[in-house]
Amino acid sequence: MSLSNRQLLRWTLGFLRPVRKEAVLACLYLGLWTAAEIVTVRVTAEAVNRIEGLHPTAAAAGGPAWRWVLGEDPAAAALRTTILLLAGFTVLMGVLRYLREVANMRLSMDMVFHIREAVYDKLQRAGFAFHDAISTGELINRALSDLQHVRAFVNTALLVSLEIVLIVGGYIALLLSRSPWVAGLALAPLPVWTWIMLRFSRRAQPASEEVMKAGDRDLALITENIAGVHVVRAFATEAVEIRKYEGNCEDFFARVMRRVGLFADFVPVMRGIATASHLTLFLAAGVLIIRGRLAAGDILMLGSAMGAILSRLQQISVINDQYQNAIVSARRLHEVLHAPPSVRQRPDARPLPDGPADVRFEHVTFGYDPARPVLQDVSFHAPAGSTVAVVGPTGAGKTTLVSLLARFYDPQGGRILIGGTDIRDVTLESLRRRVAYVFQETYLFSDTVEANIAYGRPAARGGPVEAAARLAQAHDFIAALPGGYLTAVGERGTTLSGGQRQRLAIARAIAANPRILVLDDATAAVDAETEQAIHRALQLVMEHCTTFVIAHRVSTVRNADLVLVLEGGRIVEAGSHAELLARGGHYRRIVDLQLRGDDEAEDRRSHMDRMTDLQRRRPAPPPVENPPDEP
Repeated sequence: MSLSNRQLLRWTLGFLRPVRKEAVLACLYLGLWTAAEIVTVRVTAEAVNRIEGLHPTAAAAGGPAWRWVLGEDPAAAALRTTILLLAGFTVLMGVLRYLREVANMRLSMDMVFHIREAVYDKLQRAGFAFHDAISTGELINRALSDLQHVRAFVNTALLVSLEIVLIVGGYIALLLSRSPWVAGLALAPLPVWTWIMLRFSRRAQPASEEVMKAGDRDLALITENIAGVHVVRAFATEAVEIRKYEGNCEDFFARVMRRVGLFADFVPVMRGIATASHLTLFLAAGVLIIRGRLAAGDILMLGSAMGAILSRLQQISVINDQYQNAIVSARRLHEVLHAPPSVRQRPDARPLPDGPADVRFEHVTFGYDPARPVLQDVSFHAPAGSTVAVVGPTGAGKTTLVSLLARFYDPQGGRILIGGTDIRDVTLESLRRRVAYVFQETYLFSDTVEANIAYGRPAARGGPVEAAARLAQAHDFIAALPGGYLTAVGERGTTLSGGQRQRLAIARAIAANPRILVLDDATAAVDAETEQAIHRALQLVMEHCTTFVIAHRVSTVRNADLVLVLEGGRIVEAGSHAELLARGGHYRRIVDLQLRGDDEAEDRRSHMDRMTDLQRRRPAPPPVENPPDEP
């Protein structure tokens, strides 16, 4: 549901709730500082008026001015009191300014902390569908740039707006006490300013949104190219990627300049109005002084008041700029923080009961787009402790099937039961702690080897971690690292080979002590000998949990208790390896193709050589008889 600007503004100001104490304190210091400033200006004007009135008397005294000031004359005593009062208020203003800035900074940083915490919490808890829909670069931009835009505006909307109201209102009241005409002239520009800002806002918001979208694309390109730097270097496409980025930067620059142009037209108009208002007020004040309605101190007070009022009113253009950015950013941030969960946990959900982890799919249908199902009417039963191999061509839905076990997605039809309990009736945390995955794409964190293995069970250190590493055939290479299990791996494990990363991922899944283990082509990055050693070691783990194996090697699925053959999102065959071979169906063809591919792999000649030999073996074509001569 799209929110209006007013609704977004109300939602944005809701970020003040966690920091309301700091906000109240910052507003209190601001109010006291504003009052001190206005009183200081009034006392300064009074001091000037007293000096003006006392100047002839001091000259007639015939002595040094300082002696008269320090004397017992009532006029001198009044002047001393005014000057001491002015000095006291000046010191008070300095103290209040310091307290105000500290409170303002504390409010700003605390608010950033709470917003970032909320965004990060949402990003961690959001379902796979959410992350599938929004790119990594765009999410990073929303979590950083948009968050800062919202924070800056909330801070400004509260404190700067309050300062404008207090300063303008306080000085207008001060001017009213001296001359209603001057106060009226000070307020005259406000309706014009309001009309210009409303007109400007209608053009500035779309321009700000376009700039942010171009910034998203910039960050997305940078993120993708950093992550895929090896592919870029391998195909020598650096120039292509640079041109692509330059094109996006040019588009970003053009959009920024359009936005700058809008403000370049807007700010001079606002300043021109302020200058004209300032000059008009001084002209009016001069006329009133000539007529004796204002004193010399009043013109000083008027100058200070108008300087403060006009400088604050010109800040409205800054607030308006921040508002345009904040509304666009708030809409994007709202989409993140209020994104509907891809899977919902029921209010009465209970932990997954302990016991055998048999898995049952009952007429499960699922599609990332419900109109195009990836799995259709899938039903099978995997007894507790059994090993289920899922095979089939690319795109058949193998990875999607195992993703449903931990409720990364919910099926549109049918249900999934673990231990006889519908997984939609249990808490997500209890379910996912009992299902461990080794994905095709191995991801390691920038931490120690031990911390990566113990990721699913952070309390597990030492013996359990080493035991898991030995089962995954990773202990030997870990022991050879400079720091052993305390060696820090690089980002995404780039300091390790693909096979080493894969074995650490398997060790991480084993260390989690799951009831259901999912190996999504987990041994594809290791050699055949290591694969056999891993499978032998995994037999000890598989005895205590139900295992799902996605693999393309016959050797990997040969010992499975149940083989599911997926094709087009449907289970076309199910049974043991021997049973499916005997039937001579889809699975037999898969095995024959793989074995035939292995046999053909031994012929290491080039395609051209094989075609040449084939041509040589072919019998020569029979000679073509000459056609009879035409008469």
